[in-house]
Amino acid sequence: MKTPDTTDTTVQDDIEKSRMGDTAAFARVFQSSNGFAFRLAFRLLCDEDEAKDVVQESFIRVWRNLDRYDRQQKFTTWLYAIVSNLCLDRLRAKRRWMARFVRENPDNGIDNLPVEAGPDEQYSNHDLARIIRNLTQMLPPKQRLVFTLRDLEDLSVEEVADVTKMSAGAIKVNLYHARRTIRETLEKNHMIEGR
Repeated sequence: MKTPDTTDTTVQDDIEKSRMGDTAAFARVFQSSNGFAFRLAFRLLCDEDEAKDVVQESFIRVWRNLDRYDRQQKFTTWLYAIVSNLCLDRLRAKRRWMARFVRENPDNGIDNLPVEAGPDEQYSNHDLARIIRNLTQMLPPKQRLVFTLRDLEDLSVEEVADVTKMSAGAIKVNLYHARRTIRETLEKNHMIEGR
């Protein structure tokens, strides 16, 4: 699903008015872009409350840093970068907390996700999409970010590079590993091949 085109004149005008302190214009910017910001945060964090917190914090940062926004850049790209960075910070903090306070258990992990259905059952596209979104939770933060932006949000490699500030090569490597992990888990635990 592509992001809404917020580069039109109306949105750019509202951003310019927001820079001048117009809160009504900023409310319109928020209304036009908070949905996709939430979708990205939710796909990265897999937690509705955390996603809402990130979106709120993201728009606070947008408001405080409007003077740094470059009109030559798409607003959605700038917002994606803010949301992505806040999500990555939370994922890293969660990972550090887990490493410190939760015992390492060799039986935990991607390979032991519950099997959703038997091999003779057909998965609908909706079911498969839900399973893949759930599997992204097990990916390392950078792989999760790249996979979410590229494959779930349907951004181009160039757009992902703009958001993440990663090189195209690093994006492709992370995407390769994420896709491989998800494919192998689908084949092993869900008996889904060649999709």
